[in-house]
Amino acid sequence: MNTIAEQPIRAGRDNDRTEHHQLPRNSYEALARCADLWPASEGVVFPLSNKRLTFSQWLSQAQRLGEGLRRLGIGEGDTVALWAENRIEWAVTQTALAAIGAVLVPINTHFREQDLRFVLNHSQAKAILFSKRFRSSNYLDMVTAQQPDTPSLQHMVCFDAVDQPGIVAYETLLKGQDHHFVPAHTQAKAMGSVQYTSGTTGQPKGAALSFGGMMLNAAASAKRLKLSHGDRWTSIIPLFHCAGCIMNLMGCLSQGATYVGVPAFDAQDMFRIIESERCTLLTGVPTSYLSMLQHPDRQQFDLSTLRAGTCGGSDCDPGVLARCAAEFPIPGLVQVYGQTEASTLIALDDPDSPDRWATSGYALEGMELRITHPDTRSIMEPMALGQIEVRGPMVMMAYLYQPEATSKTIDEDGWMQTGDLGYLRPDGRLVIAGGRLRDMIIRGGENIYPVEVENLLREHPAVGEVAVFGLPDTYYGETVAAAVSLRTPVMADELKTFLSGKVAAFKHPIRYFQVTEWPMTSSGKIKKRDLQTAAQANQLDVLT
Repeated sequence: MNTIAEQPIRAGRDNDRTEHHQLPRNSYEALARCADLWPASEGVVFPLSNKRLTFSQWLSQAQRLGEGLRRLGIGEGDTVALWAENRIEWAVTQTALAAIGAVLVPINTHFREQDLRFVLNHSQAKAILFSKRFRSSNYLDMVTAQQPDTPSLQHMVCFDAVDQPGIVAYETLLKGQDHHFVPAHTQAKAMGSVQYTSGTTGQPKGAALSFGGMMLNAAASAKRLKLSHGDRWTSIIPLFHCAGCIMNLMGCLSQGATYVGVPAFDAQDMFRIIESERCTLLTGVPTSYLSMLQHPDRQQFDLSTLRAGTCGGSDCDPGVLARCAAEFPIPGLVQVYGQTEASTLIALDDPDSPDRWATSGYALEGMELRITHPDTRSIMEPMALGQIEVRGPMVMMAYLYQPEATSKTIDEDGWMQTGDLGYLRPDGRLVIAGGRLRDMIIRGGENIYPVEVENLLREHPAVGEVAVFGLPDTYYGETVAAAVSLRTPVMADELKTFLSGKVAAFKHPIRYFQVTEWPMTSSGKIKKRDLQTAAQANQLDVLT
């Protein structure tokens, strides 16, 4: 296998804007700037574990960790895996790796041994920093079991105290000095992270992102949200996800705001943290917002410090976002659209825009966006549904070591096909309207976009959550099915009647299933393919 330095990686488009506007080249430079301007201000806080670092303390730990990793022989261009729940050491490690020019490889906390082994080998990770365990997963046992099958892995560093041969203690790496630390002068265009997909549709793919592209995306997102020093941004997103480690953490560093972390989502914990930490921004996904909106104890907490927030996902319901904005209250809540392969966000609106719930707003500064025909890739007119394509320095460099997958996704002109469906309004705002291209249902030659039917069914007072998907049919090719979780009992015929006249008859689900526990990805999205498989195996409860 080629080394990373030898691998031909194609940029989305030759653009030097990552070097301009005095923008920090990476998260370490952003942290150093914050420590210079606001040394005593809190930079990162994890209230549930009672751990807090000012910007100057954070910088000191990042420098000491960076020097400790250098002592192990890790330096510029080396890949280093990070496998842990959200914790303060995550933030220190991310900035320390940027300081020495090493490549961050975040690992999904839900991965099991097979996926872990694949990521370590595929990325050629030289080291891994990890938690001893998370929830029911014993990371220590799983990591040590990989060593015979991962020849590139030379160092295992545990954040927690363990007494086991071959395991380096994280605290040991922090014992060095920071006043002689010299950061690597890594170029903004150099690879800074490899972010792996969840692996639910085959082997995970590693999106190689540049230091500068990530920093550009984080800063542009923060600017659109009017983030500034003094803001306190909390999030339910795992830090291994691009929205966590780029939009949230690096976004805070770009403006000198405080990142307020939680190890995992719990609605009541979020209420307590927002109230006690006086949080001003909140990031979540549709399911987390719905859970908080419907929580019986929400009104017992003072959430009035929230001024803005983000919600992403093709299943964003404008009605739910509007209710959250009014009832939390979180007035500047915006719908966002993004993708790992684009260094996180692609489009979002201003927190005071009247269109911030119904649309995903405008493309980020530095991001080009267009809508094309899914088959011909011809450019579509405003209001015409098609595939979203993007171009710019935030677009991934490549799928690591997968040139064929890269060329299928990014063309010679640098345009990346997202696989998502939407349209542009005449004012330039993006509307996510059709879901994933691969989720489209083709019934008797008619294209059906699940999101349209899902949003209508969510309007029924008995429906809590819904997922619409296709099932094989010998006559039509596919038919429409819907899985629902219910607030109150309802019959399938009542749901059918509710849809009557609202959407064409061929789009109506002909089968309804009741779900009490959804199969979810780690970022809070429903796994429709799991529902399809379960429905075909008669493992879902039929709603009669």
